[in-house]
Amino acid sequence: MQNIKNNFKKFNILFPYLNIKEQIENFAVFDGFKLETIDIKENIFESIRVNIIDNHLRLRKYFKLYDDLKSQNEVNTILHKIALGDRKQYALYRTNKNISQNRGRAIYKKLYELEIIKKEATREKLPDKTIYKLLKKELRGYVAEDKIKFIKNIYRFWYTFISPFENELEKGIYKSTIGNLEKNFDKFVSLTFEELSNELLKDKRYGLSIIESGGYWDKTIELDLLARDINHKFIIGECKWTNQKICKNVLRKLEYKAKNLNYDIIKFALFSKNGFSNSLYKKDLENVMLFDIKDFKRLNDD
Repeated sequence: MQNIKNNFKKFNILFPYLNIKEQIENFAVFDGFKLETIDIKENIFESIRVNIIDNHLRLRKYFKLYDDLKSQNEVNTILHKIALGDRKQYALYRTNKNISQNRGRAIYKKLYELEIIKKEATREKLPDKTIYKLLKKELRGYVAEDKIKFIKNIYRFWYTFISPFENELEKGIYKSTIGNLEKNFDKFVSLTFEELSNELLKDKRYGLSIIESGGYWDKTIELDLLARDINHKFIIGECKWTNQKICKNVLRKLEYKAKNLNYDIIKFALFSKNGFSNSLYKKDLENVMLFDIKDFKRLNDD
């Protein structure tokens, strides 16, 4: 299975006229789509309307995973929860009492087999079971959870923005779909931006010798990026796909999180769609790396 960097490079070979912001946005939506059929417009929302919303009736057959309606409705519910929730493996059972654990496991198994989803393994370190009696009561029943990830971005897009509004779209009513899309699109792209940020940090030109990088989560902390280098030193990072510049307050929050991690952290990495505030540029940045959107062009290099 190819990694996201290779998929991103192949995608952009087909659309070299897009700038890097447009490349990231379109890749976040159309990865996994039949790329040779995409009609890319100047505006991402126009591209989505022309290629997906206007053709949703024709496209539905590609997202029909079960023959019977009841099972398809169940799988739609599960994939919608994965698309919009925290993606933790057991989150479905905490938020939906209509699908039993046995039924949920069966559907998950089917989705794995169809290569719709895959697991993103937790990197949380749990206490040794031999000291169980010494643990605080609230930690004794705690279970570290893997997260669930869509293999293709187009599936995540469909179950975020199209599937919930199919009844309205069938009637030719687009208002709710378009409104939800415009309101939440940057949040949707954020996950792809995080994944690409983790790939960018591995670029050998930064001299970090990264051997492992990805998101990190545990009972109390969530990180966009936790990378380990060849010397078992760590970099933690924050990724912001918003129209605001990253300010030093974001760095302060990241530094605070670092104090609660049992890792030897040597650098902080900030990735921004829209750059950084002057106050952050003027800060002593000896152990801080700043990446703006222009840096992501490196992902297209050979």
